Amino acid sequence: MKQPNIVTFGGGTGSPVIIKSLIEAGFTNIKAISSATDSGGKTGSIRSDERDRVIAVCDLLRNLLALIPNHRHTKQLTTFTDLFSYTDGRNRNLGYTIYYALLEKYNNDFLSVQKHLEQLLSIRFAGTAIPVTLSPANLHFTTNSGKLFYGEHELDRQSMSKDSVKSIWLKPSVPATPLALEAISSADYLIYSPGSLYGSIIANFLPTGIIKALQQSSAHKILITNLVSTRNETHRFTLLDYLRLFRLYTRLDQPFDTIITPHLSTKEFNHRYPNIAHSYAQEHSHFLGWTKAQSNKLPSSIHLISSNHFSITQKYSRLRHDPQKLGKILKKIISNH
Repeated sequence: MKQPNIVTFGGGTGSPVIIKSLIEAGFTNIKAISSATDSGGKTGSIRSDERDRVIAVCDLLRNLLALIPNHRHTKQLTTFTDLFSYTDGRNRNLGYTIYYALLEKYNNDFLSVQKHLEQLLSIRFAGTAIPVTLSPANLHFTTNSGKLFYGEHELDRQSMSKDSVKSIWLKPSVPATPLALEAISSADYLIYSPGSLYGSIIANFLPTGIIKALQQSSAHKILITNLVSTRNETHRFTLLDYLRLFRLYTRLDQPFDTIITPHLSTKEFNHRYPNIAHSYAQEHSHFLGWTKAQSNKLPSSIHLISSNHFSITQKYSRLRHDPQKLGKILKKIISNH
């Protein structure tokens, strides 16, 4: 059977989980698009050293590593992935440094870098990791109080603030990569991964050309919602809030055709898992779940799937999207279209 063209949007820890879910379901033609504007942590150190003349590659590399087929995690690959845990005295990540060196060697041709890594590691990735742009830029955003912030790292720094994000944009304006546009154009399915709603998802809509490509796309679009809120981004978010925000930044009346949500409402989750709910409350976060009455407010043209697709790490009181459970759901959606 011919493999469908599947495109994912996102980075952080969310998109790699979705990629693993797709691989778990048997899909091997995945185009993983990620933003390139991260300015915090080890990535921020490198971009600062380079005077913001390079893109952020952290999300790109997370997606690329997630594209390694499950059965190919050999000692050689473990050694390679270990490189991303090593830093030098300037907080520069060794894995990132190697990738930047390869980008320079191949004149920013990230496809050639990926092929080089395949040869080096004797593997075949289950798709392609694509930066949404190759031109350095930074996120700017305003909040409800009228404050202006510069840099994606400020989204994290303000994550527990009651002063929620109001609008976001890129500066300077930069073009999308041709491969990202081509991937969207030829996609059968577009999947918006969970993660930072502004930093990991909406940031991908901002480079020039992406909105037009989305508007012209005939792909079936799927949104997988976050499991917990972020105070300055999705506090008390409803499904209509998701729809409103995606409409605003994609300029599509129906930006997604299917939405996958947890099977529990916030109240039901808090009752069933009070310790975990309390743990997240300490971080001004809460479980993102909705009642049937809230879900019914979505337009009837949007298919809603409510399911138990998360797992709980009791030791750390954390929720995670479960790749095996999500893989079954995504396989069913894709098989039925």
